Amino acid sequence: MEKRMILLVVVLMVLSVYTSAALALPPMGPPKAGLKQGQFSVGFDFSYSETDAKVSGLGISETLNDVESFTYLANLGYGVADNWESFILLGLTNVEFEDFKGSSEFAYGFGTKVTFKQGDPLTWGGLVQMNWAKSDDSITGDVPGYGIVTADLEIDFYEIQIAVGPTYEIEGMRLYGGPFLHFIDGDLDVNVLGVTGTLDVEQESEFGGYIGAQFDINENTSCNIEYQLTGDASAIGAGIVWRF
Repeated sequence: MEKRMILLVVVLMVLSVYTSAALALPPMGPPKAGLKQGQFSVGFDFSYSETDAKVSGLGISETLNDVESFTYLANLGYGVADNWESFILLGLTNVEFEDFKGSSEFAYGFGTKVTFKQGDPLTWGGLVQMNWAKSDDSITGDVPGYGIVTADLEIDFYEIQIAVGPTYEIEGMRLYGGPFLHFIDGDLDVNVLGVTGTLDVEQESEFGGYIGAQFDINENTSCNIEYQLTGDASAIGAGIVWRF
C-alpha cells in the first residue's frame, strides 16, 4: 500500500513537469500516388511538432500541454499501380522532458496513397499512414515524506493520419494540402520500487488541415516542406525523395 502511494505521488510529479514526449505528426507529402507502377522510391523525412495529449489512469485525468517531438524517418515506396503506391517508414524516436533524457528507439510504420482523379493541373487523392514508436529512461525526484526515489518511465504509442485533398501542379512544383484526421493511442508506464502503473495517452484533437509544397530538383529527385495544424497540435516537416 505504501509503495502504491509513492507510485501515485511520482505519477503526479511526472505530469506536473511533463513538457516533451515522443508524440509526433510525421510529414505526409502530397495526398496522391507519386510513383508509376513498378517504380521504387527512397526518401528521408524530418518533422518538429507540438501536441496537446490527454493522459488518464490511476484515478488521474490530465492534459499534457505543448508536447514536443522530433521525428526522423526513412521512407521506402513502391508503385503498386499508376494511381496507387505503398510505403514503409523506418527511423528513430527520442523523448525528452525536464530531467528525463529518453533513449533513441526504433520507430516504424507503413502507409498508402491513392489518386482518385488525375487532372492537369489539379489532381485529387488521399493517404493513410500509421506508425509506432517508444522511448524509455529514468527520472529521480524528491517525494515529500519518502525522500529521493527513482522512477523508470516508458512511453510507447501508435498514431494514424488520414488525409484527402488536391495537388496543384505547375512546372517543377506541386502545391498540396487538405483536411486530415490524427489519432494517437499509447501507454506511459511508471515503475517505482517494483510497483508499476500505466497511464493511457491519446490525442486531444482529431481534426486538422495541412498545406505543403514539393519542388523538383531533377527528373527523379524532389524535396518538400509542409505545415500541419489541428485544434491542439502543429507541426512543420520537410523531406527529400529519390525515384528509380
